[in-house]
Order: sequence, then C-alpha cells, then structure tokens
Amino acid sequence: MVEELFSNTNKYGYGGECERPVRLILRPKPKLTLVYMDEALSFNPFTWKADEPLPPEMRPPGLAGVAIVMGLSAKASHRRRGGANCLTVTFAQER
Repeated sequence: MVEELFSNTNKYGYGGECERPVRLILRPKPKLTLVYMDEALSFNPFTWKADEPLPPEMRPPGLAGVAIVMGLSAKASHRRRGGANCLTVTFAQER
C-alpha cells in the first residue's frame, strides 16, 4: 500500500521523482493506523471520479491505488492539513 501511495505521489502529485517530502506515521494503538502525508496539490482520492464511466477493459490506468487502500483497510479518509494531503488508514484488528 505504501509503495502504491508513494509512486502515485511521485508520478501524479509531484510530477516525477524529486526531493519533496513524504511523511509516514504508524500508530499501533488503539488500532493499527497509517498516516501518509505529502505536499502535492490538494487531491482527495475518495472523491475523484473519471469524466466518463467505462467498462474495465477500456479504462485508462488510475484508481488502482484507491482500490488497494480500500481493500486493505477497515477505514480510510483524506483531509488537507497545513498545506499537505493527509491520508489516514486504519486496519482491522486480527481476532
């Protein structure tokens, strides 16, 4: 998940490899939570929609990262904080 987020930040948010920051915070309690932050332009991946819905075989690349985040998390949210995109992902606890 982190690799997908990082590569999308570089490719789409920063426009290519650069020295701009990406910050990660991992909180183990009360539930395992990942906070991923970048300073790219504001982008909420959960509200972005393609201009025109297409069948899967005709879709251009994109939104795979959103599917990965949603599929591996119990809860995910985005907010803009202090000039940064802040993606918070909470994972389900194992039983």
